[in-house]
Amino acid sequence: MSTNKSRFLHLERARGEKPGPEGQVRLQDGGRFESVAGPGTTETPASVSVPEAHVERFKLHGQTPLALDAETARGQHFPRCVRCEAENGRFARECSRCGADLQSPEQLAYDAERARTREQAEAETREQTQALRKAHQEATAEQLAEKQRYMEQLQLALEKERSFIGRLQPLFDPCLAVGLLRLLPSSRMRWRVGGGISALTVLLVSFGNKPLRMIGLYLGVLVIVSVIPTSLLTAGRGGRWD
Repeated sequence: MSTNKSRFLHLERARGEKPGPEGQVRLQDGGRFESVAGPGTTETPASVSVPEAHVERFKLHGQTPLALDAETARGQHFPRCVRCEAENGRFARECSRCGADLQSPEQLAYDAERARTREQAEAETREQTQALRKAHQEATAEQLAEKQRYMEQLQLALEKERSFIGRLQPLFDPCLAVGLLRLLPSSRMRWRVGGGISALTVLLVSFGNKPLRMIGLYLGVLVIVSVIPTSLLTAGRGGRWD
């Protein structure tokens, strides 16, 4: 049992002597950091340059670059066989299904007719699209105009309401009775009207019959309400009318 345990004691290789605290550890490859180009280096070291053989395959040796097809898909011609109605490629000379000649007069006339039909359909589609777009723009403009008219009418209504309240407001300053009496031209007339209404109210309530007494009571209530200061009636809204 002791023999089996002893074999695990020799798994790790023996290390060299550990340098002292004052010793300096020397790198194995002192020039490995010098081969890397730093931010201020302008020349690439030869040790990291790309070999010429790697970029040789990207060079053109007497060859012209690949020309791209600038023709739009709208003008491309994909013939359809007049016999079997199979679609073929742009550069096909024979039908891929039945082998018919795609350059025959019959085939060319069929292709021209298809091209005219397609152009007419595209023109009709463009006209319909333009008509729908124009109708949508007109409807949008009409909605905006209707909204603008509504906002203008609402603004006018608010201004009229404010002007009406503004005209009525002096009648309630400081109370309705004083405002109404202020409309009279002279102070003597104001005193006469105020005293006459008070005397009429007292006479109707004291010496009138039942109908006249009821009229006197209503008139007295109106007089009492009219002399209440407006600031007390509008106290819940901070004295504001609007």
